[in-house]
Amino acid sequence: MTTRRDMMMGGAAMAAASAMPAFAAEKKKSPLGVAQTALGHYFRKLRGGAEGRGAPDPIATVEYVAGLGGGGVQMSIPLDSDIKKLRRALDKNGMFFEGDIRLIAKPGDDTSDFEKGLRMYKALGAPCVRTVCFVGRRYENFTTLQQYKDWRDNALKVLDVCVPIADKVGIPLAMENHKDRVVDEEVEVLKKYSSANFGALVDFGNNISMCDDPMDVITKLAPYVKSCHMKNMAVQNYTDGFLLSEVLFEDGFLDIPAMWKVLKTANPKLLPMHELITRDPLKVPVLTDKYWVTWPDRSGLYLGRTLRMVRDNTSRKPLPVISTLTPEQQFAAEETNNVKCFDWARTALA
Repeated sequence: MTTRRDMMMGGAAMAAASAMPAFAAEKKKSPLGVAQTALGHYFRKLRGGAEGRGAPDPIATVEYVAGLGGGGVQMSIPLDSDIKKLRRALDKNGMFFEGDIRLIAKPGDDTSDFEKGLRMYKALGAPCVRTVCFVGRRYENFTTLQQYKDWRDNALKVLDVCVPIADKVGIPLAMENHKDRVVDEEVEVLKKYSSANFGALVDFGNNISMCDDPMDVITKLAPYVKSCHMKNMAVQNYTDGFLLSEVLFEDGFLDIPAMWKVLKTANPKLLPMHELITRDPLKVPVLTDKYWVTWPDRSGLYLGRTLRMVRDNTSRKPLPVISTLTPEQQFAAEETNNVKCFDWARTALA
């Protein structure tokens, strides 16, 4: 019988999804999980092309990731999800799970859904819940220093409300370094809260766009790590700065095993989660005045080091461009990327 999900996925996607479980059965399950942001084209296909956040069907998503060979998934799920049924699907496939939740927008906002979400993830057995203080990119979203300071002050007040709720529920929030704060600013925020239920989700590549050294980010955030977004990066120059792209682990310039070792040593319970987002390269306009508006006290040393890093590690391969592909081709490219990431981890993270 044709289901609504089958109709939304379309013929080619159905064929891929139905073929994957047989493929996965031939291989040992990967130790690597996947973040929901690396499943964006899959989610859009389930939604019939509509944008949205998180898994429209959590159980279907678990089965899909298992079919690709993935070891776990990090995603947001609806508040009315059948937790017991989802837990059974995870256990059947031998997969781990981390939650994902939005913070409240302002300190005076209602917190009932936030608390309900945390309790749902705790009941599901998630070891932590990923969150962000900021959606966007600092150098794109803010045009004045005062705009950034206003955001920063509000973000801290929001954490003042949300961290005690995580303490009350008893599940850690893992705050991602999400192109909002440079690493030293991130550490300052993490130090502010002496809570076992607040720590870092360490993204391996995000802070390159803010002229932070990627290994410096790893070592400084390691003492607080609760979760991670493992990814490799490739760079090339462009007129106003450099291009930054998530690429397959074997195609980037970061030493992923070494970075993972630092984090895993700091937190032996840390689960490996990848976030290769299948998209066009990001433009990081470090040679423009606007880029530096929110960093009036940062010296040219950061720019010089970053441009040398780009020069020394310029990708010889063309960076992947997705926007010229059809939606079906974009979905296929994402699926291939996820399968290759899971394959890589079977050896590299063994």
